[in-house]
Amino acid sequence: MKVRLKSVRGLSFPLVFGLLLGATALGSAQTAKPAQSYPAHLPYSFGNFVWWSDEELRTLLKKRIPGLGDEIATTTAAEGRVRDALTALLKEKGIQAEVQSAEPSLSSFRPLMENMVGMGDLEIPPFQPSIVFSVLRPEVVLGRVTVQSDAEDAMEAISAEFNGDEGKEFAAGMVSFSRSRAEEILKRKGYLGEQVLFQRMPPYKRAESYAADLTIVVTAGPKYRISALKVDGGPLFEGRDLMQVVQTKVGDPAGGSPFRDLGPALRAYYEQQGFADVRLKVDQVLDKEHAAVAYSLNVVPGPVYHLRSLTVENLNSEQEKRVRDLLGMKPGDVYLDKAINDLYHEIANEPSLKGYSFSFGPKADKAAAMIDLSLSFFKEGGESSVTIK
Repeated sequence: MKVRLKSVRGLSFPLVFGLLLGATALGSAQTAKPAQSYPAHLPYSFGNFVWWSDEELRTLLKKRIPGLGDEIATTTAAEGRVRDALTALLKEKGIQAEVQSAEPSLSSFRPLMENMVGMGDLEIPPFQPSIVFSVLRPEVVLGRVTVQSDAEDAMEAISAEFNGDEGKEFAAGMVSFSRSRAEEILKRKGYLGEQVLFQRMPPYKRAESYAADLTIVVTAGPKYRISALKVDGGPLFEGRDLMQVVQTKVGDPAGGSPFRDLGPALRAYYEQQGFADVRLKVDQVLDKEHAAVAYSLNVVPGPVYHLRSLTVENLNSEQEKRVRDLLGMKPGDVYLDKAINDLYHEIANEPSLKGYSFSFGPKADKAAAMIDLSLSFFKEGGESSVTIK
């Protein structure tokens, strides 16, 4: 599995936290890209068949296609049978349509991350790619979006968020994604007990396209206030009061994360000390009777990783020795991402490595808390990558 390294940049944090820790942090942006093949069968879903609910459409298809279940073979013939049935259903409504099916790209499959450094707190939700059937022609768009709510400020904020969506292509996942957007707006305003209902109206013809209006019904409930805040900074901050870094106070309106500045700084500091699998656990406890919420942040550090081996590829012996010196991290030392980030800057000023860049592949032995690191050098001109084995 390859991870493209787009950039390496420094992260700065509030001065008060810098004084408290006596350190700053560096990080790198990575994007995982898996390498897997398709299974023989996949579930199927629908993108923009706004004339039916997904349940209704699935039932109609099973009546027309003998033996059709909730999965289909990933073959041209199997997908073609479903496309033909969908085309026929639309024709019965007087709609001459072209239906397409799209298999998921390989990048939509979840990567295998159990051997990646720094993935100790990654909670990967259950994920199953599906074959998506949608109407290619005529165009299906989102019509008017109407918001109904018992809270004026919530209604205004959600309306402003969705006004720009009217007239856009109606696509798979639009409603579920829109619900998430609405819920996030409500939470930022302190409505933590909200209920959001989406009602899709029957489609109608509009010029050469079809449009479906959407009504968002929001029961906001009361605004919550913060009743308690607690921070456990873990072993590196035992006995220290980190609440001085938290700007949010007890009694403030709830909304957003009270630890939005502290959390990233804590993570970065622990990673600097070799805790590559550090977890930040944020909990909230709602008191619905009093519209109050208690927040807590706990650091679960995990083990300190050490460098077990270092391999440098595609350089002569003199260049390799210089790279090892510049890296400043040798087998047996605490493993630090910062050393690799710094190396990118160091080689830029090193005459013997002029024109070189490198990809790196950390292989984690989580049971032993050890890292085997490989640095593969190449002449610049292509995009660098990180290889996770």
